[in-house]
Amino acid sequence: MITEKNLQTIFAEQQNIKGIPGTKMENFANDFKSFVYQLNSHKDVIITHLLVGFPYNIGDKGWQKYVEKPLGFEMDIEISSFYSQFSDICLRWVNKNHPKHIAQKPKTFKLYDCTTKIDVDDDSGTAKNILIKTGTQLFDKKNEVKAQPEGYNLYYFNYSHFFSGQLAFNVNKEKKKIELYAGDDYFADVRKLDIDFPTYMYKIIEFDNDIVNDASKE
Repeated sequence: MITEKNLQTIFAEQQNIKGIPGTKMENFANDFKSFVYQLNSHKDVIITHLLVGFPYNIGDKGWQKYVEKPLGFEMDIEISSFYSQFSDICLRWVNKNHPKHIAQKPKTFKLYDCTTKIDVDDDSGTAKNILIKTGTQLFDKKNEVKAQPEGYNLYYFNYSHFFSGQLAFNVNKEKKKIELYAGDDYFADVRKLDIDFPTYMYKIIEFDNDIVNDASKE
């Protein structure tokens, strides 16, 4: 279990932070913290990695240069609201009852940035993940989905092993909007989500038995 002191240190910059007033994501920082505390207090769960980035100052020169200029239009307000609370998120947890961990204890908690595909694959399917890319890296060429289907303009957002697989933003410059697409098997299969961004974000922090039990299976 992560100590209370460690959690306070990790979330120090989100202590009193809120998103853009009036958005559905306005209170996400507090709700995400509550989710982490629930995970951390569960008797079967071990959080192995946790890192959250500083809040962005939405609208400043850095945001305009590294996010909205590469995007080509104004960022969706709900996505901006999220990034005004976290620049990125790395959270991974395991269920200590997983067959692999009965004979071998899982790694203990450490502060570690595990937002790359290599780090995700390293767990061999024994962990659950929320791995959200840094906002200023979102629309960088290096963050483009590899071997994406023709006609798409996909960038990695959340690389996870549950709910909708890996989430990507499809930049539709013609409509000047960001569309949510889920990919499975390294985006060999791509499908458009029929839910909006806030619904997706709150779905991945919905604490239920599946969140715990699925981390105890291959």
